[in-house]
Amino acid sequence: MRRFSMIFAIAAVAIQAFSANVTVSPKISDVTVYLSGATIESSVSATIPSGVSYVTLTDLPTMVSEESIQLAGIGDFTIMNVSFQLSNAQTHKVDSLTKLQLELIDRATNLSNEKDVYNQSITMLDANKEIKGTTSNLNTVELDKFLKYYQAELLKLKTKIFETDKELAIVKNTLAQVNSELSVYKRAQKKGEVVVGVSSKKEQKITLELSYFITNASWTPYYEVRVADVNKDMEVTYKAKVFQASGYDWNNVNITLSTGDPTLNGTAPVLSKWLLRENHVTYRKSYAVVKNAVAYDAIQENEEEMAAVEMPVKKAAGITTTTNAKMTSIEFAIQEKFSIKSSQNDATLTVNKYSLPADYVYRCVPKLDKHAYLVAKATDFSKYNFLSGDATLYLGGKYVGTSYLNISQTTDTLQFSLGQDNGIVIERTLSDEFNKKSSVGKNYKQSVSWTITARNNKSNNIQIEIQDNMPVSSMSSVVVSNESFEGATRNDANIVTWKYDLKPSETKTMKLSYTVTYPKIMSLDLK
Repeated sequence: MRRFSMIFAIAAVAIQAFSANVTVSPKISDVTVYLSGATIESSVSATIPSGVSYVTLTDLPTMVSEESIQLAGIGDFTIMNVSFQLSNAQTHKVDSLTKLQLELIDRATNLSNEKDVYNQSITMLDANKEIKGTTSNLNTVELDKFLKYYQAELLKLKTKIFETDKELAIVKNTLAQVNSELSVYKRAQKKGEVVVGVSSKKEQKITLELSYFITNASWTPYYEVRVADVNKDMEVTYKAKVFQASGYDWNNVNITLSTGDPTLNGTAPVLSKWLLRENHVTYRKSYAVVKNAVAYDAIQENEEEMAAVEMPVKKAAGITTTTNAKMTSIEFAIQEKFSIKSSQNDATLTVNKYSLPADYVYRCVPKLDKHAYLVAKATDFSKYNFLSGDATLYLGGKYVGTSYLNISQTTDTLQFSLGQDNGIVIERTLSDEFNKKSSVGKNYKQSVSWTITARNNKSNNIQIEIQDNMPVSSMSSVVVSNESFEGATRNDANIVTWKYDLKPSETKTMKLSYTVTYPKIMSLDLK
């Protein structure tokens, strides 16, 4: 059986070698970008001869997931087989540049050695000059002869060093250019190719449609949240940052953004019988044995198909985005064509614009910060298909900061803090007449009272929430009593909240008081 397999393999290679070969570069038309990865769709036309031939679809990314490759053909022909390979089309250029690189390195080394020899010769010549000057009784003629010899030799050596430096500079510059060109060819040396074996009864022009998945692409959602006025809806621009490092630019293509992630395991876990068995752990120093019961689980694979359904979504005028909801993901089809370069900064796409009805309330925690913060709250946000992501906030056309849209929260209300508003004045002061500390046996009994005021200096009515907290005892020796927070509600965390509608120039006053009894040996911060 193995012998016949080898024969068939050799025959296939032989057929390919003697068959006509056509090489074409498909053009990318559509890209579906996932949270991790992307599916690329492209097509190309080719003229094939009668009989068996091979069409090579070249200029593809090297990181193609082979099992994701899908191919369809238009024409009267048969697709016999499809395979993926990495090409080495630039090998001869790399080889020639590598050879030149080594030659230049050798030449640079030789020139450096020659320069060293010249410098050593000058050193020896100078040393000989010193010897002649100190140990010989030279007459004028001999001295003049020696000086001329010294000058001639020194000039000759200096000239050689100068010429060597000039050539060495040229060699190094050329070597730098070769290194740069070589690195470019090495990066571009390998490219993906899909080889398609076809059979046709006649010569004809065919169309091949190719689809494949790559991992080095992604998109990240982010938002621009704009509030023109507290009496108007909150405008949310849903945007996406798209990145791709396929090695090829996506020029004027249709982009679809999907909330799916094909890189994640799509198989739902299935529990099996839980068997308890002993696990012996031996410690070398004490030679003691510890017995533990461990559980063994098994996971059974299970696949689920996705079916597309239409989902109407309210969107602002002028945005051309089609939203399709699938069983496990949402797709946003951007109607405008985009170009995204490989391995450069993220491309920014607008997914949609929404006008969200919102309630606006000022919120203040004067115990921590006396500023009032405007908070926008929008309900029923699930129909907008948002994902968690960063948000840039604008109030009245001005940038006020950033926030994070957390879709994983369990409430059905989105909240954004839109920054401080100095038109709301909050004060929190101790009421001296109610703050007392007395000694009762082994204990102190301390009463604390706070006065909180809120004034609306704005020209419009506002809603405001002011929060404070009551102390909670964590031990039986400490007792909290005489709690008072008139007009406020208290939650399980002992946080009290006052809610008011304040008219322009209106002021509200709130009181908060409590008494704590605790042992004298303790030191408690009750303010």
